[in-house]
Amino acid sequence: MAKPRFFASLRMTAKVVLLALLCLTGCVSASPQDRTALTRPDLTDLMAQLQRNPIGPGEDLRITTLVESREMSGLLVQVRGSLPPHFHKLTQEVMCMLSGEGLLRLGADRIPIKAGAVVRISAGLVHTFANTGPVPAVFFVVTTPRWDEQDRFVVKEP
Repeated sequence: MAKPRFFASLRMTAKVVLLALLCLTGCVSASPQDRTALTRPDLTDLMAQLQRNPIGPGEDLRITTLVESREMSGLLVQVRGSLPPHFHKLTQEVMCMLSGEGLLRLGADRIPIKAGAVVRISAGLVHTFANTGPVPAVFFVVTTPRWDEQDRFVVKEP
């Protein structure tokens, strides 16, 4: 009669050990940095950043990083003049125009835009923006993957 209790106890011990190993595997695979990134949001005041980082008198473009992770960036972009036509091999963008007005070129399309416009730009699509207003245009731009100036390729127009 002692044998069945022994085997039942052994089976229970094996289940507990297996469960403990599974828990340890899960804890090891999730690094503390990853858990922190999920629980602590990046928070910034966009308008305060705009006041602290205004575009300079001689600048046509100013890019200020507001929030960033390995997978994405949130950027404050100010444009006084026009940008050269360019594309990104890896980066896609979502642009929200906060103030100003201008002409957005996406591929062959030329689209007049003003404050409130939201545009998604796919990787590989040639695009540019020309400010047509009296003040710098201001955008909040989200990129994925994270913004990398090395992924901006200027296109020479014929």
